[in-house]
Amino acid sequence: MNKNDEDRHEIVLIRVKAGNIMKTRTIKLPYSCNGVAHHDDHLFIATLSTLHAFNMASGQDKQLYRDQTGKNTVYRCAVSPDGSQIFITNYTENQLITLNREGTKLSTLTHPVMKEPRAIHVTAQGHVFVSCRSLGNVVQVVGSAGTQTVTTLGGKENGLTESWSVSFNSNTNTLIVGQFENDNIVEFKLK
Repeated sequence: MNKNDEDRHEIVLIRVKAGNIMKTRTIKLPYSCNGVAHHDDHLFIATLSTLHAFNMASGQDKQLYRDQTGKNTVYRCAVSPDGSQIFITNYTENQLITLNREGTKLSTLTHPVMKEPRAIHVTAQGHVFVSCRSLGNVVQVVGSAGTQTVTTLGGKENGLTESWSVSFNSNTNTLIVGQFENDNIVEFKLK
């Protein structure tokens, strides 16, 4: 990456068709983007301290949530399948924060196995997976706001070190975890 790439502040939308990747749209932003989630015509954008909702049809950009108590308090984001809840990882405070669609905080979850939560993925069935850097683990969060429980699904025994990203393949019941430290991807089946 060169210096000019750091100042671009844009989201590039692509389409994959018949094995070809095509750029369909570029959205220029007045702020940097650390994470993006999508629901219907809206992009939810994490900027490390704020969460924005960008309407792709109208171009309207609205700040939904702000937390400047630390450096990486709105690290990444994900949206529930029905779009009613937005989840953000607060890397600095070791938290998973749940917001409603308007940006009102519904709950804050902290747990001893959730240290430095980075990436978050919500499946079409509503399963919430969070990758955590310092313990190198992936956890699943179950329950609704305020009554959530946390289960560790994988860690060092699965080859995880510094988890950077997480996704779930429902066809194979497999977690796919990107690793920062050694630039590889670890894949393991859930039981």
